Amino acid sequence: MLASIIYWAIILVCIAWAAISLFFSVFYLTRKENGNLWAFALFNVLVAIVLAIALVVFRTWGFGVTQYSSLIYIVLAALGGLTVLQAILGREPKIA
Repeated sequence: MLASIIYWAIILVCIAWAAISLFFSVFYLTRKENGNLWAFALFNVLVAIVLAIALVVFRTWGFGVTQYSSLIYIVLAALGGLTVLQAILGREPKIA
């Protein structure tokens, strides 16, 4: 039971982080502060690594957590896509 709670807590925290990251990305893009997106891209990579480690641990060590959906894969893909967008949009224009 505890393993299921930890599994779903990790997924929900990662979803919350993706929402916060998306909100602040839009916020900084509207204020033309694109350099701040690099920090969020780095944190998204760290969150995706934690989520991938949790996926491997719960898949291979037999905690008895049944995965009812592919939500964890969707969250990983969303974090990856958001990271790529933040890295591309986070470039500052060169000063002449």
